[in-house]
Amino acid sequence: MRYKACISIIIILLMVAGCGMIGMYGTAGEASQTTAHSAIATLGLTPVFEYEYTEQRPAITTDRVGYIPTGKKVIYIEGTDPVREFCIINTSDDSVVYEGHLHRISDDKNSDSKNAENASSAVYIGDFSEFTSEGSYRAFQPDVGYSYEFEISPDNYHAMYMEAYKTVTDAEYIQTSALIYTLGNLMLTKEIYGNAYCGDAFIKGGIEVLMAQQHPRTGAVYQDLQTPDTLALIEEELKSPATATIQTDSMISLSATAELAGVLAQYYCNYIDVDQVSAQTALRAAGKAYNYIDRFRDGVSSDSLYFAASELYRATGQYRYKKSIADYDLIPEQTRIYSNYDYTMLADVAYLSSQYKTDYVRCEELMGRYRELASDISKSSGKQSYYVQSDIDKIGEGELLHNMMTLGLVSYVLSGREYASIQSNYLHYLFGINKDMTNYYIEPMTEDALPLNTDIINLTKLIFILASRE
Repeated sequence: MRYKACISIIIILLMVAGCGMIGMYGTAGEASQTTAHSAIATLGLTPVFEYEYTEQRPAITTDRVGYIPTGKKVIYIEGTDPVREFCIINTSDDSVVYEGHLHRISDDKNSDSKNAENASSAVYIGDFSEFTSEGSYRAFQPDVGYSYEFEISPDNYHAMYMEAYKTVTDAEYIQTSALIYTLGNLMLTKEIYGNAYCGDAFIKGGIEVLMAQQHPRTGAVYQDLQTPDTLALIEEELKSPATATIQTDSMISLSATAELAGVLAQYYCNYIDVDQVSAQTALRAAGKAYNYIDRFRDGVSSDSLYFAASELYRATGQYRYKKSIADYDLIPEQTRIYSNYDYTMLADVAYLSSQYKTDYVRCEELMGRYRELASDISKSSGKQSYYVQSDIDKIGEGELLHNMMTLGLVSYVLSGREYASIQSNYLHYLFGINKDMTNYYIEPMTEDALPLNTDIINLTKLIFILASRE
């Protein structure tokens, strides 16, 4: 019995020693941990793992996706008067390839930074943007150890762009509006960033699917995408409505019908020079859908109707659509009804891009609002919150990505670097430079949210944002 008790004590001491090494050296302690497990196994005992494992996160904050050679590259640490030196280490041979200095960027307002004993924890930044060599690296700082491994590669954002695009195009769409918004954002990306890849085959195929969903007689569209067999049955039953078994009226979505009109007209504007036949077919279908919702405007979300009118005005220049835009402007902001996807930006870009006569004052006001929003985001992007807006933890993923799209749009229009730089800070935030050191692309930002790589709608926004890096 005394022998067994001694063995138990030795096991406990070995486990405690192993945990201590992991805490001191991070990933460098993994070899010791493996050795300890091997030694325990030789004692003939069966270990019991009845505890919850907590991931040991490094104390250096980095972009988990990586950095591009010519872009901004920073790390953050939090501490009390730490050693101000840090270095970048090549993981292939553990050589030091860059040495830099940390700079204090925030602290508790009540702290006495001169008194290290009383000073509170502060955030420190290390900038190694001037280091541009491609490869795999880790950051090291004497007080906190190593960071996660990260890559410096010109393909980092491109690889994520293509992965996001594949996820979007491979998705199984159920709701009509989800497919419409996806196609709308992809065409916006193609229009703004001509060098970005947006497969024409997927866009054209999606447009054909949507046109097949239109009610043959009215031009309205169903809320949920119907199977080809159901669509064929509906068309057959229209020949004998008295004996119909499918009540299509309850399946129609007014807002989705308006969105359909908008995306079909958008397709016409983007593809008339590429495929004249399909573009003109889409425009006719768009007009038919708009004629239907024009009789039931009260049941249509404000932004969906605005999107339809803006895209159709850009496509045709007809007064009826210009008048509809003017009517939209008269609706008080607080009484507007928005769809689940908010088509306002798509509509605004369509209006600003029209070759037909537009209201100069309205155009100036539109751009003024976007510039103001971008400026507000810029001003609120404080150092304490990793150069992103200070209330970023209180807003949802959709709003965060919308703000990033705004920064990209304004940066494109103004051809300036200020907002592009701020947008880079937001990308770094999404991919690991945040208080949780979490890559929100693969992990959710909140408990009730989806990771970005599984949220199709938010992925279409991310695609637009990443396109500016292509």
